[in-house]
Amino acid sequence: MGLLVLTAAYLLLAPWIFVLGPLVALLLVSRPSTRPEWVALALAAPLLALAMLGTGGLFPQFVRALGALLSGALVVLMLARPGPVFRRAVLALFVAGVVALLWGMHFGFGWPDVQASAAHETHEFLVAQAQAAAAQGARGVAAEQIFTQVAGRANEVAALFPAMLALTALAGVALAWRLYGMVAARPIGPPSPPFSRFRFGDQLVWVPVVALAALILPVPQAIGALSVTLFARNVLLVAAALYAVRGLAVFATLGRHAPGVVLLVLTLVAVFLMPFDVSGLASLVTDWPTAR
Repeated sequence: MGLLVLTAAYLLLAPWIFVLGPLVALLLVSRPSTRPEWVALALAAPLLALAMLGTGGLFPQFVRALGALLSGALVVLMLARPGPVFRRAVLALFVAGVVALLWGMHFGFGWPDVQASAAHETHEFLVAQAQAAAAQGARGVAAEQIFTQVAGRANEVAALFPAMLALTALAGVALAWRLYGMVAARPIGPPSPPFSRFRFGDQLVWVPVVALAALILPVPQAIGALSVTLFARNVLLVAAALYAVRGLAVFATLGRHAPGVVLLVLTLVAVFLMPFDVSGLASLVTDWPTAR
């Protein structure tokens, strides 16, 4: 039940293609033969078709293409060498991103054009939300100010969309794999381990270290067409999110044996410190290069 609630929440907040695409592709290659598999396909396939036929500018089109390529790459990797889904999802996302960018170059546009489209659509959405808040009178003054301020930084928000897309896609694949394991009679890979066992290699700690160094040290702002600053910001955001998830997994493991009072205290401390952590990371990611 909890998995279905998480899936419903994801579909409300994130692009459908990142969870429905992998789910449908995995079910199809597994040669569905049982009622749960056919029911899952009957529910997911029409929603996937609806998501693929959606309208919008360049950015939504890029997201749909990325999701379709990610689904195909994940299935190929799983068939070629079955194993833990996280590593294969990361590799599939990298392959899909490279192919999507090359595909865009073939048709005459690059990531700056996609980012500009994302910034425009983000600005229009936030302005519409600000106007809706303003229509509520005194009750919506605070929300109007927040939406207006964020809308003014739409370009900076859009600059972090690569990281947001990567995290959203990985979360979608993780949900799709769990749903697939729940209904597939003959899954093509091992089942997902419990969330408390989520881990990745300790050597990856050097990724955020190098990204942070690129923001702090006087390194070149760009190498060719690649902005070192924007690349480092996105890498740091992804790394911070993954380490936060890993921390939650460790906390979940320890929480099984810790007294209830200890868990309550740790939770209250975490909730108290979270706004400072988030605001500090956001300030570092968005403002440090301009301040140095």
